[in-house]
Amino acid sequence: MPNESAEYTYNKMHSLLKRYSTRRPKIIFYFITYSKDNQNFVNLNMTRPFFLPILYLVMITATFNTAAQPQPVLSCVSVSQSASPEVDVSWQIPAGTFDGFTLSYGPEGGPFTEINYPNTTTLVTINVPDVTTIIYEFFLRTFINSPSSVSQESNHLQTILLTITGDGTGIAKLEWNHQGGNDLGYRVLRSVDNINFQELVSTTDLKYSDTISNICDPVPLYYKIEHGTCNAQSNSVNALLEDQTPPGDPKLYLVTIENGFARLMWEPSPSADVDSIIIERKIGAVWYEYHVIPLSAGFIDDLTGDPAYLSACDESVSYVVRAKDKCGLESSGAENYQNPHNTILLTGNTSELCDRKATLYWNAYNNMVPPVKNYRVERSIAGGSFTEIAEIPSSGSTFQFIDPELLDPGIEVKYRIAAVNEDNSLVSHSCELSLIPNPRLITNFETHSVTVTNNEFITINVTSDPPDVPVITEIYRSSGDSMKLIATIPWDDAGAVTFDDHDVVVGQLSYLYLVKALDFCGNPIAESQEFNSILLQIGVSNENEVSLIWNDLIGWGSELKEYLIYKYNDGILVSGYPKVVGTGSASYNETDESGALRTTYLVVATKNDGTTVRSNEVLLPRAAKIDVPTAFRPSGYNSVFRPIMKNVDPDSYLLTIYNTWGQMVFETNDIMQGWNGEINGNIQQGVYIYMISYKDQAGSNGVKRGSVVLLD
Repeated sequence: MPNESAEYTYNKMHSLLKRYSTRRPKIIFYFITYSKDNQNFVNLNMTRPFFLPILYLVMITATFNTAAQPQPVLSCVSVSQSASPEVDVSWQIPAGTFDGFTLSYGPEGGPFTEINYPNTTTLVTINVPDVTTIIYEFFLRTFINSPSSVSQESNHLQTILLTITGDGTGIAKLEWNHQGGNDLGYRVLRSVDNINFQELVSTTDLKYSDTISNICDPVPLYYKIEHGTCNAQSNSVNALLEDQTPPGDPKLYLVTIENGFARLMWEPSPSADVDSIIIERKIGAVWYEYHVIPLSAGFIDDLTGDPAYLSACDESVSYVVRAKDKCGLESSGAENYQNPHNTILLTGNTSELCDRKATLYWNAYNNMVPPVKNYRVERSIAGGSFTEIAEIPSSGSTFQFIDPELLDPGIEVKYRIAAVNEDNSLVSHSCELSLIPNPRLITNFETHSVTVTNNEFITINVTSDPPDVPVITEIYRSSGDSMKLIATIPWDDAGAVTFDDHDVVVGQLSYLYLVKALDFCGNPIAESQEFNSILLQIGVSNENEVSLIWNDLIGWGSELKEYLIYKYNDGILVSGYPKVVGTGSASYNETDESGALRTTYLVVATKNDGTTVRSNEVLLPRAAKIDVPTAFRPSGYNSVFRPIMKNVDPDSYLLTIYNTWGQMVFETNDIMQGWNGEINGNIQQGVYIYMISYKDQAGSNGVKRGSVVLLD
């Protein structure tokens, strides 16, 4: 072992053996070899085989004799904060009888110096010149002078040796040793004057790095460690330090528009020494410092007088925020540069859809946490409150939306977009977009007439004023059910359009029509009134009593003047017709005694301006009467065979003549044509068979058969 350790061992054993040799002179012998230069040794001990048992016996004896000795407890070992390199040591007086205390101290592990104190002593100060560079160890024993005895050693405590690195930097790195005992907690203190110390942290580690803040110029900072309930202190150390650590970034979490200005909100910087916030905007691909504000958690960009001001209602503006501390150090912005936030720029117009519908465009909101789930389209009409009209998924970088609402001309409509995140915790609004549609208006769009044509189809006539505003016409029809689109036709710039509806049965149903005008963009811009066709129906009782009924005309309203009843016998208007029926009635009755083969009726509605619409034409449903001659002579007065008929539908008529062998010799479907008896230019006397097929005016089919004699 080193010379100092050998000397320490010798001194300790010598003291112990000497103490007990007075009480056991016949037992104790010892020889120890000792050298101060590790070369010249003095023989002080017996041979090893005899020395070791004796030493063991001495130790047992010492333990036996000191078992009842009061054992002290070392309370506190603290480096004095006075100018002298001293250590304050304190302890408690144990219960029991003893003469004094022996304090042992020395470098960690020894050798130790011993100092005796009276049994009433509890606090001493030891001068230790190198306590700021070496860890010193202390322990205590009690002793009794007569008979001579010592207690077991107290607990061992060490001085706390604090070291520091970091001179000229922004971080003081401190390290120290464990003092001893079960208390593992240490308090780190700092001072700017080495007099007034403030606690920085409590830790169970044996090191601590103090990051300097709010110290903008290099100054000496002093540190020491405290331990335990007695506030045992280490030596004081110092280094020349200043704040060189940039603050942490504040975290920008929302940019929205309020009252037409961008409002920024962020979470504070984790650094306590921040005193201002740097607002930056991105122009092109470069970030520029825009404004520096005092420490806060939000900013409204309403600096309209600033030459660098950008209106978030005219362009999408991207922002980041950084922190600046009291020493002018700035945060890096690393997190915010990677996750900038931007305003939503909403644009749109009504011109794309002929000033009748709004088309909206906007950009995505980026880096909201949690991310944007959807965009709400909100609308305000004529200064009313905003209401949601659509919800658009967030996928994509640009968005378009067409408001399905047909806008009222001259009425202000406002729109705004709201980006909403997944948990509805954050909402970012765009600026409000104000639109006032100014389309060309139709002052009058109406169905002019709906009339039955040729008793086969219905003709619809529509007019517009101005005449050139409509582009497309949609025709809707109902026959007692819901309106259905039946035709889409171009508009005539002359100001009117006519449509013939052939997909109807004019004698069975009345049809209701509605017409819509569309502009060039397909927007409905005008809608006519509903207008129906007139369905005329006829009934007959006692063969001559005729009843006509029809549906009221819808379409002209109070402009309807009257109904006119027309009656035709064999296609000729009967004298005294038309008959006038007032608008309050939709029926007409009369007695028919005419002998016409075919009698028909129709109703015509008239408007105050002279416009008319027709109903379907109905046939008087009378039973058929057929008179057939029994003989005829081609060369005589009755020279042609022709049945005489009444109340027969001419369109259903067919006359066929056969000879006695069943061969057809004549056929006609003209009710006015007869047979002159010729067969291939010859007349052959004989009996012939005829068959007449017909439909009466009541709609019933009939067949009449018989024979006729052809005379020569």
